[in-house]
Amino acid sequence: MSLLYFGSPGKPGSAVLLGGALLLSLGLLSRPVAAQRLLDFQYADSLTLALQLQQRWAALDSVGEEALRLGQDYPALHRRLGQAKLNTGRHAQAVRHYGLALRADALDSTARHGLVLAHLALNQREQAAFLASGLSEPLRRQLRLRAFYAVNYADVEGSIQQGDNIHRRDASFWRLGLGSQLGPRVGLMQSLSFFNQEVQGPPPPPPPPGMRPLPPPFIPISQWEYHALLGVQLSPAWRAKLSYHYLNSYYGTRFYPSYLAYGALSYTRPYWTAQAGLYGGTITDTTRTQADLRLAVYPLGNLKLYGFGRSSLIFSGGRRYPNSLLGAGVRLRPWLWAEAFGSWGLVPTLAEADGTYVFNLFDQMSRRSGTSLHILLPYSLALRLHYLAEQRIDRYNLQSYNLHSLTASLAWTW
Repeated sequence: MSLLYFGSPGKPGSAVLLGGALLLSLGLLSRPVAAQRLLDFQYADSLTLALQLQQRWAALDSVGEEALRLGQDYPALHRRLGQAKLNTGRHAQAVRHYGLALRADALDSTARHGLVLAHLALNQREQAAFLASGLSEPLRRQLRLRAFYAVNYADVEGSIQQGDNIHRRDASFWRLGLGSQLGPRVGLMQSLSFFNQEVQGPPPPPPPPGMRPLPPPFIPISQWEYHALLGVQLSPAWRAKLSYHYLNSYYGTRFYPSYLAYGALSYTRPYWTAQAGLYGGTITDTTRTQADLRLAVYPLGNLKLYGFGRSSLIFSGGRRYPNSLLGAGVRLRPWLWAEAFGSWGLVPTLAEADGTYVFNLFDQMSRRSGTSLHILLPYSLALRLHYLAEQRIDRYNLQSYNLHSLTASLAWTW
């Protein structure tokens, strides 16, 4: 296969190739002329290669797509189109083209490297780690995708909650998380968390005649939690998840040990990810189960705009509680994202984020809305700032009240 032609007899020179590419990309060549030229394999191959070497990604994208439309379909063309898509921010399309090139030749390390980069650009680190097993060790180290890390992720999170209910004092929540890579297919996330609050108990019985009634005393409640999530990448598209969440809750004078197990299966495509999961266990002496369906979509094929949603059905105490969540995110700067979401449906307990968070609610929650900022910092650090507004129902007087939370978390990946 020739690289560039420099005006040998009967063959177009490099200036002609690049000039033709420019005219084609600007739409100045008529469709019959473009079709006639790109139908020639050697011309189409040399032209797309020249554009790749010149790093003219937009022109390569236009010419390559036209060549595909006209029937020029071979691995090198998909590999070049993958590079063009990756460099023009069309990451989902880059996954498609690099995937087709790799499917044709499993030993194509250039296509594999590009496919890994495209998955990383879509924040699909698990898929990237799975595919990176076919790359050289120095390149995996450069990408921070080695097969084994005892610890390669850490985050710390703190939250302060304040409501307009005089029977509930301010609450706090703290969490420390660690992540490990146990192989190219297997990852483990673990976290420890602590919740603390004081709530006013039920009204005491009426006092004897002539004595003033006493206000209900405030009761300390707290909760220690441990969570472990094991993820296994079954293929580039399929991932299985298993988790265990242990809670040790304290209400006034008594401890309630609780647990929740979780299993899920997710399927990832370049433009969307779907996941089905099931929780089951005992929380505060009550058997609870929760069925989840989750969906994330990337309509532009990158992280400039995305949507996410969840539909859950919780079974607790012989009753069913449906709950839904819908949100969207947008990239404001290359280092800054903003998200907003709303959730509705009365629940006595709720598990989220693959069981990382378990809302073991003293007061039932009816709806909530929130907004977040995600900020990429130097040294592989990421900062998340989150505001949440909830409506809860006092378990004693059944009155609704509002609860506001401010959360900050700092994550480090290495």
